[in-house]
Amino acid sequence: MSVPHPKDLQVSALRTRLTGALPQMMNAALEPFDDESVWWQPADGVNPIGVLALHCAGNLRHFIGRHVGGTDYVRNRPQEFDSSRRLTKSEISTEFSRAISDVRAVMDSLKPEDYAAPSRDPEGRHWTVYEDFVNATVHLALHVGQAVQLAKLRGYKLSDRVWGEAHAASGASRV
Repeated sequence: MSVPHPKDLQVSALRTRLTGALPQMMNAALEPFDDESVWWQPADGVNPIGVLALHCAGNLRHFIGRHVGGTDYVRNRPQEFDSSRRLTKSEISTEFSRAISDVRAVMDSLKPEDYAAPSRDPEGRHWTVYEDFVNATVHLALHVGQAVQLAKLRGYKLSDRVWGEAHAASGASRV
């Protein structure tokens, strides 16, 4: 049995988290909310879970879909934070799922050497495409953690092992 190259392992780790474990955790956090409570805020200045999911979707479709994958997605960042839109939970879930599908398609289209290519971020915040994916993963993880906390603050019961279960189900963990 051959041992995978460390770069292949790094990309695999990003893929299982970005398209598997983290989306599963966001969906677990979102699941107990309904069309009204998805816009609940525990305090002023705290984004509701609906905003978090839409913001993550916009971020992924912009930075990975458009800048890495070349899709025609045009981001409207202020709209991601506009709670007055009152999308349904199903519409929010659909937008989030579409973003994850876009990320999966981009990752499927890349060859290992593509990750070392210069970042296509027009603002030049990253050196390589690989860094674009690391940044997207960290950003998603931050907001997934906030979504899980919102569900818990709302009093919804999530598994105590939501992190471990999502990682195991996605192949990101052997636990």
